[in-house]
Amino acid sequence: MKPLISSDLHARSERNQSKPKLMFFGDPHGDLDPVIAAVEHFQPEAIVLLGDIQARQPLHIELQPILALTEVWFIHGNHDTDSDADCDNLWGSELADRNLHGRIVEIAGYKVAGLGGVFRSKIWDPRRPIEEAAFQSSDAMRRTMKREERWRDGISRKHRSSIFPADYQQLLRSPAADILVTHEAPAAHPHGWQAIDELAETLGVQLLVHGHHHQNIDYVAEGLITTAAPFRAFGVDMGSHLAWPRDEPGPGGSLQDVLELATQVFGAAAQAWLDKPHEWLDGQTPTAFAAAGGSERVRSMLIAIQHGGVV
Repeated sequence: MKPLISSDLHARSERNQSKPKLMFFGDPHGDLDPVIAAVEHFQPEAIVLLGDIQARQPLHIELQPILALTEVWFIHGNHDTDSDADCDNLWGSELADRNLHGRIVEIAGYKVAGLGGVFRSKIWDPRRPIEEAAFQSSDAMRRTMKREERWRDGISRKHRSSIFPADYQQLLRSPAADILVTHEAPAAHPHGWQAIDELAETLGVQLLVHGHHHQNIDYVAEGLITTAAPFRAFGVDMGSHLAWPRDEPGPGGSLQDVLELATQVFGAAAQAWLDKPHEWLDGQTPTAFAAAGGSERVRSMLIAIQHGGVV
């Protein structure tokens, strides 16, 4: 159950939030109820699942309540090859053709590129020249495997979620895109990859969204990249979502941002913090200060608290 949050801030946020065209969902790990609830509430044109789906039934059955409400797209994550069931419920689903991995598709008016899976050094460490990769493609790997080593006469199940150079290069040679969705993170993340940045820049995207690390991250707001960067970047936590375009009403930022960040930082204590007057906000409550256009200062305070600061 989600913790309670300031009803005033929530109400203002709901009034100011326009219907999103796209929603991106962090790793479900088998729990697709938050996806269904968000789609029923916000009614986006399309959604993208950012990997580690691990559906407990075929994906089209899991998401049956929302298939008439929105388009469903996905990329796979490393855990989507953990078991036969994980694989079958995704790639054996009637939605299998909605996998964005290795291609660009126009979705809700945006050209969306997808790179699913993870980098594994046994296949390719992208910090090394691509020519040094152990295998350039899944076919090249399969040819080296004994029949008893194969899974269903293909490569091992685990490496069906590995990124091969051929997958990456296929996207690298593609036409321009607006959005790149990946399971791996960009270089600004402590566990990110420069290869993700290079792909985003080559495609000319304005937005990069990833899952995998179970964190909600606005890379610009948290100072990890600058506003001069060629693209905006966001990480989306397990059970969370990012709506696009974002509701950013002017320089004060979004009330929805404050709402979500306060809940992320304080959990069940979010309401108390939002409704308590603060000397750094001219004696106003964070709720009132944000609603009057001061969302960015409230966000800065929350980020400082999140990273161990005393506010």
